[in-house]
Amino acid sequence: MTGFLAFDLARLFVGPLTPVPRGIDRVELAYARHFFEQRDCAGILPTPWGVRWFNRERSLRLVNFIEGYWGEAKDTEADPAYGVLKDKLLGRQPSVVLPNEPPGAFRLAGGIGRLIRQAGFSLGHRIAGLPAGAVYLNTGQIGLAVSKLLTWLAARPDIKPVFMLHDAIPLENPEFTASFSSRAHRQMLVSTIRYARGLIVTTEAARTSIKRELARLGGADIPTIAAPLPVPAAFLERVPTDPELDGVGYFVICGAIEPRKNHRLLLNVWRDLIAHHGQHCPKLVIVGSRWRTTEDVVDLLENCAALKGSIVEVAGLSTPALRQVIIGARALLMPSFAEGFGLPIIEALALGTPVVASDLDSHREAGGGFATYVSPHDQAGWLAAIQSLASAAGFHSVRDELIGYRPQTSAEYFHRIEQFIEAL
Repeated sequence: MTGFLAFDLARLFVGPLTPVPRGIDRVELAYARHFFEQRDCAGILPTPWGVRWFNRERSLRLVNFIEGYWGEAKDTEADPAYGVLKDKLLGRQPSVVLPNEPPGAFRLAGGIGRLIRQAGFSLGHRIAGLPAGAVYLNTGQIGLAVSKLLTWLAARPDIKPVFMLHDAIPLENPEFTASFSSRAHRQMLVSTIRYARGLIVTTEAARTSIKRELARLGGADIPTIAAPLPVPAAFLERVPTDPELDGVGYFVICGAIEPRKNHRLLLNVWRDLIAHHGQHCPKLVIVGSRWRTTEDVVDLLENCAALKGSIVEVAGLSTPALRQVIIGARALLMPSFAEGFGLPIIEALALGTPVVASDLDSHREAGGGFATYVSPHDQAGWLAAIQSLASAAGFHSVRDELIGYRPQTSAEYFHRIEQFIEAL
């Protein structure tokens, strides 16, 4: 790809708000790592002195810092959250007590302080100094939701903005999201209409829904590429299962505990499994933090006596630890009501772990013919699929079929993205 590229680093800069990355954070990190390692480009950040740009070397310091902050290269056994999870799965008293995470604002302030100590302080450069005709790439969406962070584009009409939108769920399904999320998402689309010269989405399903919402807001057609995300490099490494957990049958669901993820269905399924299998029931590992909008699910987790001992919650897993959990699972479960893509699906398939996902167009684009699809409302269907995989014969039969799965690599994905940007 020719020409100069300016990459928005706002999401990575506020990365310390969470102790480990979410899916969207890992996508952002992969984009930053690719472009700052492959070409000369600038990082864009809002500062008290206005939006500024920073050279490649200083931008890479931020990328390296946040990757280390999140423990992306951490050894699995050194991850205390994984140790606690393993103890719980084995019925042991956890050998360590995880510290209470400070509020996000305190984490962010501490993280910025550490970044400055490690990387040094810089005022950056005035946005007027960006090379003429540069491409501005924003994949983290934060700037799109805060209109003031994009006003500099009005003064630089020569700049070609390319945005990434993952879905239109807060507008299409507001019942699953907080009101502030719907307002923020609407502003993202308004910003896209006003500034974008190109748009990146993750599936044809996402393209359809985003285009529909853009049209409702009066937007004209924007050149768009629907490019399914690649399997992150960490999940292309075939690591052995944890020998201590070889005799533990468990399933895993990944993602914050929020209404859209449909954890309640799985908890109801597990009550049925426990009623049928008693102490031989497989366990369910829930990887993700609780959100304040899931009181009914939290009530079940805390007060349903039947579920005690069969449901294991864990938050704060590093990516290597998450990989270890998925590779040892009977299956990844993803019963979401709505998704723009479904990154855990391709991560699990790349590791040879069976997948049962809700029957969504976006999930089918992600998993193709290698996953099992069940309606997110069909509790009996989920029960049957899970019972089948809980048996040794059912599990090995499905896993053997995954030998033919060929994951898309990052090199293949970014070749498509660079071609799209070049064509603009």
